[in-house]
Amino acid sequence: MIVFERDTPRLVVHRRTLACGLDVIVHPDPAAPQVCVHVTYRVGSSDESPERTGFAHLFEHLFKNSLHMPAHHYEVLRRAGANEANASTGADRTSYYEVVPSHELSLALWLESDRMGYFEPAFQPERLTIQQSVVRAERRQRYEDVPYGPERFALALALYPPGHPARHLTIGLHEHIQAATVDDVLAFYRTWYVPANATLVIAGDVELAEADALVDRYFGTFPASTRPRRQTPPPFTPAMARDQIADRFAALVRIHRAWPGPAAFASDEPELDILTNAWCAVGTGALWKRLVYETQLAQRVSAWTTNGRLGGEIHVAIDLRTGADPDAVRAILDAECARPIDAAAIARQVTRREAGAIWSLASLSRRATILQRYALYTDDPDGLAADLARYRAVTTASIAAAIERWLRADAMVEITTHPDRVVLTDRRP
Repeated sequence: MIVFERDTPRLVVHRRTLACGLDVIVHPDPAAPQVCVHVTYRVGSSDESPERTGFAHLFEHLFKNSLHMPAHHYEVLRRAGANEANASTGADRTSYYEVVPSHELSLALWLESDRMGYFEPAFQPERLTIQQSVVRAERRQRYEDVPYGPERFALALALYPPGHPARHLTIGLHEHIQAATVDDVLAFYRTWYVPANATLVIAGDVELAEADALVDRYFGTFPASTRPRRQTPPPFTPAMARDQIADRFAALVRIHRAWPGPAAFASDEPELDILTNAWCAVGTGALWKRLVYETQLAQRVSAWTTNGRLGGEIHVAIDLRTGADPDAVRAILDAECARPIDAAAIARQVTRREAGAIWSLASLSRRATILQRYALYTDDPDGLAADLARYRAVTTASIAAAIERWLRADAMVEITTHPDRVVLTDRRP
């Protein structure tokens, strides 16, 4: 259920920890006869070694079957009437969820329980071989053979020193994906996929007593486990870097700048989020107006931030119009990146943030994701009110301080992508 305290939404949650270590969060809401079961494991690409990148994502692809579920779990859910089911891997977590009719809650919990406790006995080496090919194909399709794919790899290599887990993207390297063994898979499962390293969220049409009984039935007999220790790389000093790359899929020159940023829920996170969104807002953004409207040097302006447990990133990417002068674009970037935004722009972005938060609450799966994110980074699943308060406290002065702290010239990485125009052979018969 969602309740409002004046103009701030709060999510009603009930939380407990089982003897096995599993963190359980129940968010009852009888508004619709559906329920979302969402399990997040505290492991992602930030937990990988430099010699085995992409493994967390590869394991996500393998986590489909278990001892008592020989069929693909998506097929089981489809037959049960699920209208959503998916999985994803990030730097700090791997998540699995499904939205089912409320009378199928028992099935969804059984499915996640069987995978959590009985993945290993059913694992077949052939599945590893198949999924290695699938993941490598995904890397080619989503990262390599797409416009501006190469810049993503170039930026990560320039931003982070050797050995840092963020130096390689979550998808990993081809040679590391292919080198994974059955022993690697099982060791990863035994280390990271233990109950104490997971949070289970149940959101939707369920009574608390029913949820507790079903959770005890399917997870309560698991043995006690211990949350594994996560690595933290040593701090590093950012260094300025500029590079030029060719991209055979790109149609326009792109100038992409990035800086290291604050960790998730650290100081300056809301300031930089508001700043980057204000920069590229169509019609009102300072960068958008200067580059797209006034000078007509750019076709598109994008800016955003990312934030995780090991730190964050600040990005601004400019797609230049054909024939535009890159140095003129850089001069405008230099000027605008050093200038705080005004109070009206802040107010617009705070309102946008609040509207987006309210809109996201309409979906059970998004609501469960929100609860998981706050539990992961703040240990308070009902953290939405406190998060909105951070944004409402942003001022022109606090943004100016964040700019001075983070958008330093000596910490900036700039990658310029040039279209690599190739004459293709006409192979039509």
